[in-house]
Amino acid sequence: MSANVSILTIGDELILGDRIDTNGPWLSRAMLSCGIKTVERRCVSDGIENIVEALQAVVGKSDVCILTGGLGPTEDDRTRKALAKALGEPLVEDEKALASIENWFSNAGLNMPSPNSVQALRPVSATWIENKHGTAPGLIASIENCIVLCLPGPPSELMPMFESVKSQVTEQLDCAAPMHTVELHAWGIAESIAGEKIKDLMQVDDPSVSILMGSAGITARVTSSDEQKRNAVAKEIECRWSPWVFGFENETLSSSLGKLVDGSIAIAESCTAGLVGDLIASTPGSSAWLSGGWITYSDALKCSQLGVGKALLEEFGAVSSEVAKAMCEGAAKISGATIGLSTTGIAGPSGGTELKPVGTVFIGCTFNGETQVRAFRFTGNRNEIRMRAANTALQMVRLLLVGEESDRMCWQHGGTER
Repeated sequence: MSANVSILTIGDELILGDRIDTNGPWLSRAMLSCGIKTVERRCVSDGIENIVEALQAVVGKSDVCILTGGLGPTEDDRTRKALAKALGEPLVEDEKALASIENWFSNAGLNMPSPNSVQALRPVSATWIENKHGTAPGLIASIENCIVLCLPGPPSELMPMFESVKSQVTEQLDCAAPMHTVELHAWGIAESIAGEKIKDLMQVDDPSVSILMGSAGITARVTSSDEQKRNAVAKEIECRWSPWVFGFENETLSSSLGKLVDGSIAIAESCTAGLVGDLIASTPGSSAWLSGGWITYSDALKCSQLGVGKALLEEFGAVSSEVAKAMCEGAAKISGATIGLSTTGIAGPSGGTELKPVGTVFIGCTFNGETQVRAFRFTGNRNEIRMRAANTALQMVRLLLVGEESDRMCWQHGGTER
């Protein structure tokens, strides 16, 4: 039977909901890539008894138990004490660990505060693990037949420390074939439709396929130890979800767009108020293809900055296909950009009408002498509406650049105007 792992993330802030546990999911994926499956993950409060109880509950059914957090220098950092109690051993100061902490402060041009010396303590049978990115050494010990690995909470310290010791852990275990995952991302297709298109693929165990929804769209995860199978299924999903798939792994809508833009893009934003520009500017290298933009919340700025006619605003209103068209065309003309993009809408929670309820957004895009405007009725709260509008705007540009004439996008209300 192949090895398994349980993961305990320590901290009252996790239990109370002040912080979201990102270490647990990351460790599960990292262990799976080593051929070790996670059988349990739980958040545990800072109390010593709570940590000991959770540790004792999982060591009997786990080959590895990883604890994260609680290795700092303050009173509420109690993981090392809990480990010592679970082992039935006293804490001793490790001279090499202490020297490592002192060296970290020295390299930063600082003197080590005396409270930090507690981080050099370890149970008698435990071994310390050097932390090259912070002051908290890790710990590794054994309880019964379970390897117990204690790692610091900050991801910038946890991740490199795990990488430094994972071979030391895995070489002691009977690991299955390493499992890896391919992720592909889509925007503009409804979750139910996306699921229906790959329903048969989700019924197969190897590769396993799952769908995740997030603020950046729909993600399909394909997991298998067989690279050829994994990639073949990922390509099949890409085909079935076309044209909505914009990238694999860490690719974003903006980074995928950057590969397609031949020239530059200028943005005129109303309801999104800079979100479209921020998504683009967050992409390294975007200065090569982002000309700039305007946040024209008021009608006056739409007129003075983008050349939108007052008569147009009076006849159709700021939230209209006519104004979205004038905004994107004005942005392209004034900036000299190849592409003009605009958003105008009602993000709420007030301001909606029967004809234009909250969530109504018009997105305009002009490129190669053609202007396209789509009307949407986004769901969600104010910020969700704005973010959905911003991502949809980027996908609209992408579809134009790849020559896809899809008439319907998720949340679209009515046809596409040209």
